[in-house]
Amino acid sequence: MAVSLGCDFLVAVNSDGVVFTCGQNESGQLGSGLSNLDFPQRALLGPIDLNSVTDQGTVIMVNTGCEHAACVTRKGSVYIWGNGRYAQLGGGVVRSQPIPQCVYSSAIGQSPATMVACGRSHTLILTAAGHVWGCGQNFKFQLGLQSMANPDEIDRSDVAMLTKMPPSRFDSGDGDTKIGFIAVGWSHSVAIGKHNGVLWTWGTAQGGRLGNGNADPRQFAKVPTAIPRATFGEDVVSAAAMDSTTMVVTASGVLWASGVCRWHTMGLGATVECHTFHRVGGDEYFGEGGVRSVTCSIYHSLIVAQNGSLWVCGSVLSNCLGHDTPGNHFPVPVRMNPAFFNNEPVIVASANFTRSVVVTASGALYTWGQEPEGSYSGLCFRIVPAPNSNYNTSLVPQRNMHTGVPHVHMGCFGVWNYPLTTEELLAFVMCTHVRLGALSCYAGAPREVLECIRISLSVPTAPQMGRGLRNLLCI
Repeated sequence: MAVSLGCDFLVAVNSDGVVFTCGQNESGQLGSGLSNLDFPQRALLGPIDLNSVTDQGTVIMVNTGCEHAACVTRKGSVYIWGNGRYAQLGGGVVRSQPIPQCVYSSAIGQSPATMVACGRSHTLILTAAGHVWGCGQNFKFQLGLQSMANPDEIDRSDVAMLTKMPPSRFDSGDGDTKIGFIAVGWSHSVAIGKHNGVLWTWGTAQGGRLGNGNADPRQFAKVPTAIPRATFGEDVVSAAAMDSTTMVVTASGVLWASGVCRWHTMGLGATVECHTFHRVGGDEYFGEGGVRSVTCSIYHSLIVAQNGSLWVCGSVLSNCLGHDTPGNHFPVPVRMNPAFFNNEPVIVASANFTRSVVVTASGALYTWGQEPEGSYSGLCFRIVPAPNSNYNTSLVPQRNMHTGVPHVHMGCFGVWNYPLTTEELLAFVMCTHVRLGALSCYAGAPREVLECIRISLSVPTAPQMGRGLRNLLCI
């Protein structure tokens, strides 16, 4: 299972290759095929249809930007949907698209796609041949397509069609550099050499996010620039980027960070700004094997160790770190209580501004955090403390949707308990969820929350429900 958080929505793909979404739908980012007027939000994770029966149910990865999302299928096709204001959907249009559209296939690029990375307003695609394609906003040269023939000729235009980056941009002297990993921040991009483990960064240098020693907001790396391999002493294998921060993991599981963040998201203790990559820690800190992967946002980072433990650092003001100590910061990574995840190893994690989500070895999805102020989609609920726990469960991971009093700020984001049983569907439709009994996890949900859930279930995008139930839900 893979999962990714956008600014106010969540996208996941299960082991069967089916994509599920929940959250806000202002720009069609749920991929439901319906506009925000007809389908403003969805409180429960629900499936979406790809616009091709040949690729349906074959998705292997998903990724989200701020208000757009993309997925890669087993055949190497890329589908994109959501906000296209800056041409980040790559289909030649500059508008929102609520229906997933296939914008890349091996028929287009002669090599199947293996990975997609969505930023705030641009998108990168990586192919099996090791080539990078991009589209979207290029105001800060985050697409790396600046003309090398005329370097003084500045072109900041948005790129509406997916465009292949010249492979020579990643020529580190061997004449045949292939890329094996990509990541994007808000206005910068990252790539890693497939065979040599070299890290490349480009876009705005503001805050030191490129890790090349430059932090001048007026300066840019217009084309990919290699970070000396001696910086890390070994191959870089994965990376994460967000706003003004870049974090990478090396072959031996060592975590490194560069950039600036007053919320301590880099996990470097008192250091909140660095213009070159600084070592966060390896197996001496995170356990045998060190770090497997990292995901970061403006306010916090989630670090998955090779041993399956989850570590967090940054601000707890937004309740997104899984601890009930608001008002403080975690300047260095702190291990989360494994009991929150039923003592299962964490496999993958994703973070956005004020939310966190992880998937464990059994495929269970856990979410926690808060909604942005002024936003209420039915995704977040204030939870009563779990039995025998000192933690308010709106602050710590929740696997199921134990709804309580709706609250604008605190709660869990989305759920993975869909489709519901027939009895639950009928109870929701009739607004009589109390019939499920006092022991039901839905008992006590107020009518306004119930109504939000009922509306989200009434949209006919879930073939698993069956025609009879679907008709009943629409009454």
